[in-house]
Amino acid sequence: MRAFFFKIAYWVPLLVMWVTLYGQKQKREVTVADYAKWSSIQAETISPDGRWFSYNLHYDYGVDTLFVQKIKSGKQLVYPKCADVRFSSDGRWLTFSDPEKGLALNDLATGNTMYLKDAIRHEFNSKENFLAVLSKNDSSDYLTIIALSTREKYIFNDVLEFSISSSGILAVSTGYEVRLLKPKLGFAQKTIAQDEDAGLKKLFWSSNGRFLSFLQEIKDQPKTAKNYSIFYHDVALGTNAVLDSRTTEILSMENITTYGGSSALRFSEDGKSVFFNYISPEQEQKAKAYEIWDSATALEYTQNKMYGDPNRLPKTAVWTPASGEILKIGTIENPKTILTADRKNALCYNLLKYEPQYEYYAPADMYLKDTKTGNEHLILEKQSTAVGVIGGSPKGNFIHYFRNGNWQAYDIDEKKHLNLTADLQVSMIDSIQNDAGSPSPYGSPGWSSDEKYFISYDQYDIWIIDVSSRQARRITNGRKHKITYRICLDLYPVIKKPSEDEFLIRKFDLSSGLVLQAVGKDGSSGYYKWTSNGTLQKLEFGNCGSSRMQKAKNTDQYIYIQQSAFNSPKLMAVSEKQKSRLLFQSNPHASKFKWGTAEMITYDDQNGNNLQGILYKPAGYINGKKYPMVVHVYEKQSQEINNYLIPTEYGPMGFTPSNYFLDGYLVLLPDIHYKLGEPGRSALNCVLSAVDIVKQMGIVQENHIGIIGHSFGGYETSFIITQTDVFAAAVCGSGLMNTISSYFVHSAGIPRSNAWRFESQQGRMPFSPFDNWKAYEKDSPFPNAANCTTPLLSWAGKKDPTIFWTQSAEFHMALRRLGKRNIFILYENEAHTIANPELQKDLTIKTKNWFDYYLKEKKDTLTNGIP
Repeated sequence: MRAFFFKIAYWVPLLVMWVTLYGQKQKREVTVADYAKWSSIQAETISPDGRWFSYNLHYDYGVDTLFVQKIKSGKQLVYPKCADVRFSSDGRWLTFSDPEKGLALNDLATGNTMYLKDAIRHEFNSKENFLAVLSKNDSSDYLTIIALSTREKYIFNDVLEFSISSSGILAVSTGYEVRLLKPKLGFAQKTIAQDEDAGLKKLFWSSNGRFLSFLQEIKDQPKTAKNYSIFYHDVALGTNAVLDSRTTEILSMENITTYGGSSALRFSEDGKSVFFNYISPEQEQKAKAYEIWDSATALEYTQNKMYGDPNRLPKTAVWTPASGEILKIGTIENPKTILTADRKNALCYNLLKYEPQYEYYAPADMYLKDTKTGNEHLILEKQSTAVGVIGGSPKGNFIHYFRNGNWQAYDIDEKKHLNLTADLQVSMIDSIQNDAGSPSPYGSPGWSSDEKYFISYDQYDIWIIDVSSRQARRITNGRKHKITYRICLDLYPVIKKPSEDEFLIRKFDLSSGLVLQAVGKDGSSGYYKWTSNGTLQKLEFGNCGSSRMQKAKNTDQYIYIQQSAFNSPKLMAVSEKQKSRLLFQSNPHASKFKWGTAEMITYDDQNGNNLQGILYKPAGYINGKKYPMVVHVYEKQSQEINNYLIPTEYGPMGFTPSNYFLDGYLVLLPDIHYKLGEPGRSALNCVLSAVDIVKQMGIVQENHIGIIGHSFGGYETSFIITQTDVFAAAVCGSGLMNTISSYFVHSAGIPRSNAWRFESQQGRMPFSPFDNWKAYEKDSPFPNAANCTTPLLSWAGKKDPTIFWTQSAEFHMALRRLGKRNIFILYENEAHTIANPELQKDLTIKTKNWFDYYLKEKKDTLTNGIP
């Protein structure tokens, strides 16, 4: 008996190995011709009742297709070439766009579909159960309303725009008339404003649905900025009030404008006041034969022309029709404003106060102004205005801000500042980004909906801080296992449409719990549900990439995307009562092909920082065999380890890792940690450290290693090849080649010079060239071009507003003069990345040919030296 079991123990491992090898042999290699088989999941959504979901499959080489599927039964509806799904609030109705038939309205209960041609906008209304569709063709504009319960159709001609109140009443404008359509009266029309001069537009309802406001353009004002009058209609009383700046003393020298803000008009919470924007009616400036660039102006020339004169900036004001009172909130002294959530107060400030300065977001002195009385007082001096460092609470009682390494709050009623995180034993300062400039926080998603608690993040965990007692509660324990927890913000929409003059505010009902996203240091990820009693329920977590979670509005049904480097993305469903289950697996054909593997490597840079990187091994990898390798560089990339990379020739930067690991290459994506003042040398240090780790594995052909990067990665690539001969070939796209000239160049895309980019952001040079000229030269590709021994393929778009193509041209001319090998491709009508599909394919082929020539020694991939 012992001998029998001994034989079984001997043969079982051999049998498993034979089956594995047999399975691999049955799989075939992916060729370029096979790329067309792959698709990606896009635009997935779930119906409010949680019964249906939809998604698009996008094919780089074919026709995109829309799928609508029932979650329980798997029943599937298929619509080639269609997109843009919306479900009605009850989940019964579905709209989507058909490029040939128009807007489709599908009754999911019966399967019946009707089509509406020429639709440009549509909206479901749950209150009165109808669909409103605005259509436009060459001859007319018209509104179609479909009563969903009766299928009855109503058509209104000459409608240019519509807006639906919270009570379901429609306001429509024909340009010369504004009418109300009431569903309860069979959409009977009532004209509330009429003018043969037309120009009636920008319909906007108060949140309570009682008040409607809109604009009318004032004609016959050539040579000045456009001016509008404001209509304010009370639906309950049927009355209108009109604000005309020409007959109003406080606005007599101003024009009411549509510029600035999320909407031309906004209401106070009670609907009794209207916020609008005004601007100087300054005459339009004629083009001159010259420009005057003055070094004494607060801003550089182009910015000064756009923002240097406060008179020409749109500013916020508020009008109360009942009293006729008008208050200018934004002023010449402080033209910028941000309204609190209740719009009872506004932060007012002047971005010119500390100019000239060299951060992208200028600091400012912040004044808090009462939007009723106009009383204001200074609450913050020289506060950063960067995105994510200042915000407001959901009821409007607090302003929170990041300052001196801590989250702080200003209590508007009590007029006092509260340091919310001073007592925490962990840092709120983001140590991972390590950009130049002011320290930035790990972040804060906002407040509890009752404003009792402020929520903040450290590197790993989420903290809930009692505002009154400053007692902090850590609701996760990520630090112990190196797992980063964050609130899944996709599930918590902003309260109001975000804009320049409104805080981006989300509110979190802690009594209902929070859905959290978790990401491990090894790339594992998933979702948890935190409850107010402190429990943390795992919804899904594992060695995969989980993302793009959505929740059905009316149920606890969730959908999300799950994938890994070797498992094509899946659409998954999960709920608090039911485990994760598969809804749809993309690219099922992939199982028939050999695929690569991805593993996380770790290494230390020369400064002792422990870093990670992704190493893709080729399809059909054989132990003991050595392979050529391409290294892709760009800051931190290890977080992408569980991304499934479909092979394609249509990438915006000409490089897709799967194209290479499916063709016998190793592909390495190393993380880079930066020492300020040494961005190029930091990249060199980290990249070579990562390459050395792979060399120690004995799997790479050491004389056949290539390097590639785009944008800042292009800069890093070009600098690295001037410092080492490790790389046999290099490719650089849209790269910055001369740090000194780039610092001073005027970028059309911003528009301003790049000084801020170096001193306070990605360039990581926290000083100007005049403070340390040698540091800029030392970490610049151009001055070090003579040291380059690596053949370089470089490319740029001639219309790139971010990094001028002349940077690549300068480096090309330097290499040419030095007799170094460089092919430079200049795409005439492309920008920072390649948008034209034919040129995407061209660049992808040229890049691959370049590496094949130098790393695989395929001499036929170059013709007259060109890939």
